[in-house]
Amino acid sequence: MIPHFSIFEPLVISTPLQSSIQYHSMYTYLSSATKRIAHILFLLLFATSVSCAQQSEESSETQANEESESQAGQSNIPFDWYSLEEAQRLAAENDKKVLVYAEAVWCTYCQRVRKEVFPQQEVEEVTEQYFYPVLVDIESQDTLTFRGEEMTQAEFSRAMRVTGTPTFIFIDSEGEIIAGQPGFIPTDIYVQMLTYVGTDAYQDQSFDEFAEN
Repeated sequence: MIPHFSIFEPLVISTPLQSSIQYHSMYTYLSSATKRIAHILFLLLFATSVSCAQQSEESSETQANEESESQAGQSNIPFDWYSLEEAQRLAAENDKKVLVYAEAVWCTYCQRVRKEVFPQQEVEEVTEQYFYPVLVDIESQDTLTFRGEEMTQAEFSRAMRVTGTPTFIFIDSEGEIIAGQPGFIPTDIYVQMLTYVGTDAYQDQSFDEFAEN
């Protein structure tokens, strides 16, 4: 079973406005001789706060652009994504497997997979033949259900020990983990890997032996 995870509250970092208010409360108690120095420090603090705010805004714009590119890449994917719960149910009913694709918004190799690998016809055919694909964002707080247990996508990714993206996780029709493969994989090798797992060839031969045939 997948273990439970504790959710910790993130650290609360003071905003520039909060910092200015805290500073002002001390400022009123300073002597007149010290006020000039304090005034200079206040200006430095204000300038730093403005700079941090600008950097934060630029970072938000960059993330928005990355999310936009990710959504655009998804529109080129010829197959449908399933929820993990639905994929497990369908896999059990139709004797197929579940393929979890774990990615991150900022991952450039994930974008390459979306643009270069997923749109290929042979990838579409072998995916639909053997798998129900599931998309997971390793940092997302959206929930999913695995083996009847609800958790966030981030928690699921940690439970699967996903340490890099992209990562491909194969689950059999009974919900047991078959294997996981991290990293960008060229189309021809990716198709071989899907066929290797989908046909159950992994049960009695290595991937190298399978690829040589």
